Amino acid sequence: MERRQIEYFLAVVDHGGFTAAATALHISQPALSHAIKVLEHDLGTALFHRLPRGTRLTSAGETFTDSARRIMRELETARARVGEVAGLVAGRLDVVSLPGLLLDPLAEVVGRFRATYPAVRLRIVQAETPDDVRDAVLSGAAELALADERRPTDRDLVADTLADQELVAVLPPGVPAPDGAALPLAALLEMDLVTGPPGTVVHGILAREAARLDRAFEPVVEVGLRGSALYLALAGAGVAVLPRPLAELGRNAGVAIVSLEPRQWRHACLLRRSAPLSPAARALRELLLPTGTPSR
Repeated sequence: MERRQIEYFLAVVDHGGFTAAATALHISQPALSHAIKVLEHDLGTALFHRLPRGTRLTSAGETFTDSARRIMRELETARARVGEVAGLVAGRLDVVSLPGLLLDPLAEVVGRFRATYPAVRLRIVQAETPDDVRDAVLSGAAELALADERRPTDRDLVADTLADQELVAVLPPGVPAPDGAALPLAALLEMDLVTGPPGTVVHGILAREAARLDRAFEPVVEVGLRGSALYLALAGAGVAVLPRPLAELGRNAGVAIVSLEPRQWRHACLLRRSAPLSPAARALRELLLPTGTPSR
């Protein structure tokens, strides 16, 4: 099995078919098809169903996909570690992040990282749910991830604690802020709420508080894209609860930003697989971690 065969296989998976993959790889479709057939022969099974309109992974192909991504990730890490011996930090680094954490702390750190390591190509993907973040790291699609929690079941992941973010209420333009300095959760539950779907941090906090108060919890809008909650609040659809860095983007547009009572926090952490990091990933990790955190 050759690296090129694995690259070709993943290209077909990622581009949804042989024609698009061949175009992206700048090779002929017959050459691509031949390489995949050789790979299937080596593995002793078909990886794709060849359909009249496109391709679909077989069960074996679905199983091989995660392994293929991990193999490519390990090869990239090995190449980068060899380069490190020569004093080089280059290559590509893939990072996945939840929206609010992309704004803070990732964006500012990426600016410093790029200034120090201009030869590294960064690919940053925004994920909407904690499960999407975990899947990206476990599958090898990303080497580092910024998430809002580490679950006890994450046995194959290592977590580093980052700075926490305050969750605040974002009131649409024209909606008066409360008389006090903060908005009680009980009062917040009386408002028209825009939240993420079940399984997201804010939805969980509000649902638990409603259950504690023996109240029904029925958001007027549930939206998968967290950044969209800010725009919905700006449009007057309801009150959103967002990490402060994301909420602050709407201040100049007229929203009121109010702390909650009791104050609520989103716990930020950096996730990675329990395997050696590439030099680029190690460098970004060191910039992200609070001062004094030991390097690994």
